[in-house]
Amino acid sequence: MKKLIFVIITIVSSTGLYSQVGINVAKPTATLDVNGDVKVRNLPVGGSNAEILVSDENGYISKQEYTQFRKEIIGDIKDAIQDQDHDGWFLLNGRSISTLPSAAKQNAISLGFSSALPDFRNKLSRSKNTAGSLGTIGGNSSITLSRNNLPAFELSGTTSSAGNHEHGFVNTINHDGTGFSLNNANTGARWGTDKTVRTTGTSGSHSHTVTLNSNGSNSAFNLNPWYISLKQFVYLGL
Repeated sequence: MKKLIFVIITIVSSTGLYSQVGINVAKPTATLDVNGDVKVRNLPVGGSNAEILVSDENGYISKQEYTQFRKEIIGDIKDAIQDQDHDGWFLLNGRSISTLPSAAKQNAISLGFSSALPDFRNKLSRSKNTAGSLGTIGGNSSITLSRNNLPAFELSGTTSSAGNHEHGFVNTINHDGTGFSLNNANTGARWGTDKTVRTTGTSGSHSHTVTLNSNGSNSAFNLNPWYISLKQFVYLGL
């Protein structure tokens, strides 16, 4: 009986005197103060709500929710070599969200995908501007230049040598010694003398219209830069 009382007194005394336990520490400053490596065997696998142990700069251990350290966040987009859904990542191929698992469907709706996932196939992504909407599809895969797209420039050319035509003129006569030409419009003498030449007035200036063929075929050109083919996925959770 005396031995039992002594054991109880010892336990009570130890509890009161040593509320903090130190390992390799003379004066512990925490409930368990370890100066050295910690090794734990046979840890069970945590569930979906498991938390992670972390330590601060002073070595104090605390716990954080797994979501604070998870790399994937609902709505993340990534390029990948995979071509199938995997680990909560869903292929952006324009499919109806009704085909998705229940949790993924609700997350898709929360991102604004009310009826279908965006179709990223054969498209390039760009950053959203202030007036745009997430998931908006736009642009063209090719474009045809119009006249307004061309720089200002001039083309020059000459008429064909086979382009026979006439010019009207008045008040010109010429006698070359072998014959003479009649000047019906001249108000003076009707017959010219040797070496007499009359020229047209300034109102005789004129121009010719020349059409130059560009030899173009109105073919559109591709706007795609060099690329590597990858699949795009959105993270909608497990």
